[in-house]
Amino acid sequence: MQDSSLTTLLDAIEAELHRLGHLHEASAPSIRVTSAFGYGQTPFEQWLGQVFLPNARAAVASNDLPASSQVAVAAFRNFDGMDEANALISLLGSFDAKINKAGRVRGGA
Repeated sequence: MQDSSLTTLLDAIEAELHRLGHLHEASAPSIRVTSAFGYGQTPFEQWLGQVFLPNARAAVASNDLPASSQVAVAAFRNFDGMDEANALISLLGSFDAKINKAGRVRGGA
């Protein structure tokens, strides 16, 4: 069953990416990366829109969530000193918290 709170959160993350000018097309094609957070392959903000969002939406839709998430840590590092990204970092932190809490519940911790 799809988690509507995660879907709502992903919608808010997408809207914030649009507001910041980091997401220009609603249906930008997904890109393939082989490194964590697209490091060395694509700008982080592009990775968020074209890798993270599609993959996170697919995971929520199929209820195949990862055991943990640290995307907010990566965002904090990549957007360091950019006050305008604080809302995005906060939303990503909320995403991490929901995923990590669900992972602990599934793991029995």
